[in-house]
Amino acid sequence: MIINIYTLIMLFVAFLSLFLGVFLFYATIKMLLGFKPTVPLETKNTYEQAGYLVFLTACVILSVRMLAWPWFYFMLQSFVPEVPGAMCMFGVTQILPFTVTFLQIIKPISFFIMGGWLLCYSVDKAVPTSPLIRRNLYFLLIACIVLLIDSITDISYVLRMKPLMSVSCCATFFDVPLRPSAMIPLAVFGKHFQEILFVLYYLINIFLVILLFVMLSKKWLFFTAFTRKIILSGLTVAGVFNVPVVIYAFIENIVPRLMQLPYHHCIYCFMGKGVVPDAPIILGLFVIGTFAIGWVGILRMLCIQAETQSITEHLIKKINGLSIFCLLASLVMVTIHLLFT
Repeated sequence: MIINIYTLIMLFVAFLSLFLGVFLFYATIKMLLGFKPTVPLETKNTYEQAGYLVFLTACVILSVRMLAWPWFYFMLQSFVPEVPGAMCMFGVTQILPFTVTFLQIIKPISFFIMGGWLLCYSVDKAVPTSPLIRRNLYFLLIACIVLLIDSITDISYVLRMKPLMSVSCCATFFDVPLRPSAMIPLAVFGKHFQEILFVLYYLINIFLVILLFVMLSKKWLFFTAFTRKIILSGLTVAGVFNVPVVIYAFIENIVPRLMQLPYHHCIYCFMGKGVVPDAPIILGLFVIGTFAIGWVGILRMLCIQAETQSITEHLIKKINGLSIFCLLASLVMVTIHLLFT
């Protein structure tokens, strides 16, 4: 185990999440099993207090747990000097590679699910009758399961992390002709895949921003239900398709240009070496903007009903505005860098 301030904070958050997550999971199941649409007046106060405790615990632990994703990369960066041969975070990922890969998959999933639950709960809390309480409890069970898996894996990784071997440089993976980030787009788009990825990066992000602006405009109210479904479907498809496009476009085009290293495609160097100081902000804005599109989908699926419709629609507008700002800001920051490098 490598002991520094980053691992100590990660362990503290992980153990706290694990303890409270077990309590939360038990309390949620207990509330679901004892759930009654109407509660007798004499027991209503006790029932409301129990529910308030469960949801307050959930809000606190899920909010804290969402920060574990960026903190994980801060921790990996702190391991670089401790791992022989590591030039960036990529070298660190070669120790316990299966666990690190799993953590890099589970953490964005956790962030997305927990953020979605917090938004759904905020809608339910805004209505005095709490009409979504049962849905939120089922959703909370899913969030608890993901939280527990994430926390246990964090603890396992930190405790087992021992740099007992020398690792290879990131160039041996990211800069070779047969790297996955090049071979997959090459198979799809052909030999001019880098140019196509770069164009797609701009086209899809601009298309998403335009659709989000349309949904915020007054004209949205005059569209038919069928037209709205088409726009929402297009937004969802474009949002999902945009994720791999942005990842590959960054690795193949944007990262080498912004770092001014034409043949170096390591996104870990881009994030952690400080060559591009605002790189984490650029990537973070893209993540929030993309996740916001998914969160809108969750709200439309779980929170649109008679009692909550106006509140949900108002929150959806705010999240759409957040998504526009984040996607546009990320795009503008990348463009400014490209123009002045």
